[in-house]
Amino acid sequence: MKRLTLLLCFILLVNSLIKAQDTLQKLSFTLEECLHYAESHNFSLQSSGINVSSTELNLKQAKANIAPSVSASMSQNVNFGNYEKSVGWGGNYGINAGMTLFNGLYNANSIKQRYLDVYQSQHLLESNKNELRVAVIRAFLTIMMNEDMFKYQEQVIIKSKEQVEQGAQKLTVGQILESDYKILHAQYIEDLYSLENYKNNIKSSYLKLKSLLSIDPFLEITIVRPDSTTLFKSLEMPAFQELMDKSLEYLPELKSSQNEIFIADYDIKLQKSAYYPTLTANAGISTGYNGSNLTSPNTAWGTQLWHGLGENIGLTLSIPIYQRGTVRNNVKQAEYRKMQRELDYMETKYSLAQQLQEGFMEVMNAQNDFIAAEAKMNAYLENYKSYGIRFTYGSVTAVDLIQQQTNFLNELNDFMEAKYSYVLKRKILDVYMGIPVTL
Repeated sequence: MKRLTLLLCFILLVNSLIKAQDTLQKLSFTLEECLHYAESHNFSLQSSGINVSSTELNLKQAKANIAPSVSASMSQNVNFGNYEKSVGWGGNYGINAGMTLFNGLYNANSIKQRYLDVYQSQHLLESNKNELRVAVIRAFLTIMMNEDMFKYQEQVIIKSKEQVEQGAQKLTVGQILESDYKILHAQYIEDLYSLENYKNNIKSSYLKLKSLLSIDPFLEITIVRPDSTTLFKSLEMPAFQELMDKSLEYLPELKSSQNEIFIADYDIKLQKSAYYPTLTANAGISTGYNGSNLTSPNTAWGTQLWHGLGENIGLTLSIPIYQRGTVRNNVKQAEYRKMQRELDYMETKYSLAQQLQEGFMEVMNAQNDFIAAEAKMNAYLENYKSYGIRFTYGSVTAVDLIQQQTNFLNELNDFMEAKYSYVLKRKILDVYMGIPVTL
């Protein structure tokens, strides 16, 4: 009975592990989940996060530089002498502390500059996140487009197979030439290979998404497609001024460029601190002893250590008098760097403003292209259907029918590209405005 119970427990345990493994091996992501997962797991983004941690550590060190430094020293020695076979030994021990009281506010300004370095690394991290968000959105939409094309191609194959079957019947009764039948059959074969190509395109686009998510390429994942009505509701255009205001307030590239000016300003202050005297305070305590095998008991090492105990405290003032123009030139170079950062900021601001205007117009153009491509695709679809009916009744040749199918598929491809290009460009505006991207 006990063996049977243990066996059942073992079977249940193995079954639960298999289910857990299946759960790990099959993951489904919405676009929002893809973005969240990528921000937490993308390798490049993690490297940017390490850079933030590094600047935070530099900030801690700058703060610690204000505190006193404390050090201990100890020396021990043994001397051997031939005279009277004497052996001598001795030791010196001390603790010293030092602290900078004034150095032209160098330490204080250094701390403020390290704060700005932390902000700069955070801006860079956010900028990298935006680039990753755009790449994830593009990969996600590419999967959707390839899956749509795959479904359309499946319908094309069904229709193409029907045409081959009709052609076989027509060939049997002599209504079409054998060459027409071969054209229909060749087109059917081509459609089958096109379906395989679309299947491979889906796999390739999934690999791209998994790379952005830093997921094992052998792990099977799927995307959760949004509802088509919800998708187009989320594409409502913002007012142009709203786009400009929100984007210029949020975009980390602009904040980073402005932050560079602040860093350069503190660099000037740090260079100017070399004009001022440096005042440091020092304090210490020390003792020592000396002894030999000939030493009398009243000079034992404990007594010597006590009587040799001494303290010291003092101030040191270092005044720069002549430094061959080094400080003046360093300050001037720092001022030039600040001027350059100010120019860079203005250039970045104007460049981003131009980029936003172009992005806004690109979305409007993409929307127009999408509407036009949809109308054109529907027209070619109806034309293709009518040729299929006419082919059934023998009024058009197989070549004419295949040509119309090719025309329709070309327009379908253009429609798909226009549709998802429109969605992508519209969602990029949300990224610019710092709005969470949803589909």
